[in-house]
Amino acid sequence: MEQIKEIRHAVATALETRGLDNREFLRQIRSGEQDDGPYMTGALACAAVLTKQSARG
Repeated sequence: MEQIKEIRHAVATALETRGLDNREFLRQIRSGEQDDGPYMTGALACAAVLTKQSARG
């Protein structure tokens, strides 16, 4: 559960760094209201791939 919070925060922070200033949207990402959106879907897919790779060792 902690990993999803970290991913949400990382996605929102990355968008802020790239100039997105829609505070409501960023809040929704951090709170989990945008977990089905394209940014989070991509981040979750990437995290799944990285988790599988690290498990292979």
